[in-house]
This record gives sequence, structure tokens and C-alpha cells, in this order.
Amino acid sequence: MDSSQFVALDPALVCHDVVLGRGAVHALSSDAVMVSFRASPLPLDTASGTLSVTFGEEHQFALRWQGVQKTSDDGRMRVSIVSADRVHLADLMTLVRKNQHINICASQDVEASDRYTGLEEITLLPCALPELDWSELDTSTWFLGHRFKLPLLVTGMTGGLARGADINLRLARAAAACGIPMGVGSQRVALDNPDHAAIFTVKKTVPDLFLIGNIGIAQLLSADAVSLCQRAVEMIEADALAIHVNVLQEVIQVEGDRNFRGVLAKIAAVARALSVPLLIKEVGVGLDPITAQRLIEAGVAALDCGGKGGTSWSLIEGERASSPVTRAVARTYRDFGIPTAVSLAAIRAALPHVSLAATGGVRDGLMVAKACALGANVCGIGLPLLRAALLSEQAVHEELTTFAQGLRIAMIATGATSLSDLARRAHRSEQFFTLVDRYTATEPVSRSTPRY
Repeated sequence: MDSSQFVALDPALVCHDVVLGRGAVHALSSDAVMVSFRASPLPLDTASGTLSVTFGEEHQFALRWQGVQKTSDDGRMRVSIVSADRVHLADLMTLVRKNQHINICASQDVEASDRYTGLEEITLLPCALPELDWSELDTSTWFLGHRFKLPLLVTGMTGGLARGADINLRLARAAAACGIPMGVGSQRVALDNPDHAAIFTVKKTVPDLFLIGNIGIAQLLSADAVSLCQRAVEMIEADALAIHVNVLQEVIQVEGDRNFRGVLAKIAAVARALSVPLLIKEVGVGLDPITAQRLIEAGVAALDCGGKGGTSWSLIEGERASSPVTRAVARTYRDFGIPTAVSLAAIRAALPHVSLAATGGVRDGLMVAKACALGANVCGIGLPLLRAALLSEQAVHEELTTFAQGLRIAMIATGATSLSDLARRAHRSEQFFTLVDRYTATEPVSRSTPRY
């Protein structure tokens, strides 16, 4: 992390220091905090003390500091945190980040500006006389070696906060009731600090849930990457582990990682060592078929294309930054990536038999049907379920029911008894084939309707 960059806090966090008095923390970096005090003394580079910072109702951080520098005319000062306490500062920043992610997703427009997923280029051909009964429709699917009632996946979203535990539990109960899998958000905070593990342990309450653990690609570069992944699985009794690939998000995120060299070899080592299947998931930029092929050759069991069209994590990270440069760069990359349907189709053409999830801007049952027609085993749903989970468990149930109902209507309206039948009813536009050719470095995709 560039220590000259700060994560902006709005609202500010309450703080107190015996030397500087009562004040507020306005921004955080890897080695310093930006503060203001009610009765600001003259800044002294040689001053020292302990800053007590309050986060929520359950977290208190004691940060020893050495040196104060005035940075602006409004009384804000840069307080340098001593090296030994920067691990506590990092823990605080993680909690702040998780909280900001939820707040920004709940209250702002965080999706690709054009909402374009590529599914717009797919038309499901209606069948006026389907000769079907509603009760005959088979929406079941196989994913990660298990059979599920619906081709839906609750994607990993939250972690690290007390309210994250409530969100995860609401999502878990609804997912189990619908017979679909669920992923948790990044477990990094709990792996770094076991006090946060309870946020993810939903299986104690929902034992029948198919649960997917989650760590980030950057954590694989640690010397104990295999052990880290095994701990993530054991922590929550996971049935599978997802490693999220979020390079664009990391390099825009103020406190993000910047080194990704050697990750593929670590993925292969983890895949060999784990007792559960390994899933690699993009988070909004999309997987290209060449990378997908390399991942499968490394031993990965399933892929989530995580395409462009839905939540833009680059935009979200820009909203968190205090630097106008970072905010501007984040806006530049709001619509960057391979559209979800394009990534999905290209991977399916290259890897006909891999377990494949389509995530990224899937917002209704008709879009689910189109994705299944292109070869998705499941469709990941994120933002709509997060917003529902912030309301109630019932809201999550209703959201999932809406997706399921929309899917079934698409099936009976096209004469599709099963999900595999949808492929025969899907028409791809010429623009779609052009997009697939543009975003892939492989041979042009055949215009004939592929069989998946």
C-alpha cells in the first residue's frame, strides 16, 4: 500500500488521546491516520502517545503514535503510528473496508454504467404450444459434484463485521431452503484474527447448507498458502473453496496488493492439497478462455466467469479513496472487462465439461435462463441478495423466489423441460459472435449453435 494514499472515512471515527484530547479520525493509511481535535495543540514532530479509536459498538483500537504533522488549514493532522501497532491499524482498516463495501453497495449506483452483460444479445425463441405441464419442469443442475434444485448461487459478499454475521445467516437460511449453494465473503480477516471467525460459521445454524469458503488471490503469495486455504475450509466446514481473482480491484484499492507473480503455481499446489473442490472466481472483469484453460490444467474443479455488467469493484474502491487521482482512475475502469455472457460462452466453447458459474449483472430469471442456454451450470447472484439481506431473511426468500419463478416461466414459454433444453431455443446475434471473437485470443467461434 502507498502510505501517501488514505482511505476516506465518512462519517469519521471517534478517537481520544491523553495528549491531544478528544477528536475524530477522518482517514486511514498503512502507517498513519488523519485526525482533528477539538482543542488542537501545535503539532510537534517529537510528540508521542496512544490514540484510542472506536469502531462500532464492539471494537476499540489502541494505536501508539510518534510524531504529528499539520496537513491543512482545517486543523487536520497526520499522526504516524509506530511500527509495532500497524498490525492493529491494518485490522481496523479491514473492518472499515468491509463496512464501507456494504454501505456503498446498499446506497449507491455501483454497477457498470451501461449494465451490459452480453445477455442482451441472446434471444430465447418462444414456443406457442409447449406441450408441457408446470410440474414437469426440471430446474435442477450439477455444480461442484453436487446436485442442486435451482441453477442459482449466492455469491460471497460480506465478512469481518458483526452485521456481516447477520447478513450471512439470512443468506444461508434462504439458500438452504431453496436447495442452492452459498459462498461467504473473504475470510482473510478471520484468518488474520480468529476473533472474527464466528461471522462465517453459519453451518452451526444451517448444517445442511452447501457452503463455499473464500480467500483472495493475494493471500496465495504467503509462504503458508496451502495451510491458509486448509484453515479457511476447516474454519467454516466448507464443502468447497473459492479463490477470488480481483486484480483490478486490488490495484485500485488504496490498501490493495500489487504483486501477483507466481499465483498460478500456488493455485496448483492448493488444488492438490485440498480435500474439497477448488473454485476460481473473477469478480467483474471476466475470465478469458486461455486463463480458464490454464486454471483447469492446474487442477481447479470449477470456474466462475465473473464478467462485466454488474457490480464494479473498481468504482467501489474509488469511492473509498481520499485521493482525486484514485477516484478518477476508478471511474475510468467502471466498465472495463469481458461481458458476462461473452466470457461464459468463450469458456464453455473451450472447456465443454467444466463446472461453470456465470456471475456479473444477472438480475432476473430470464437472464438466468439465457446464461443456462449458453452453458452455465449455475448463476451467481450478489448485489440483489445483499440488498435484500440488509432488510430481512424474508426479503432474501422473496428475491430468490422471484429468480426461480422467472426461470420457470422462461422454460415453459420456450418449451424447455430441462435447463439443457434451453440451448436449443437460444438465438445469438451477430454482435454476440463479434464480441466473443474480440475478447478472446482463440479461433473465431462457430456461428452454428454449439451443443453443451
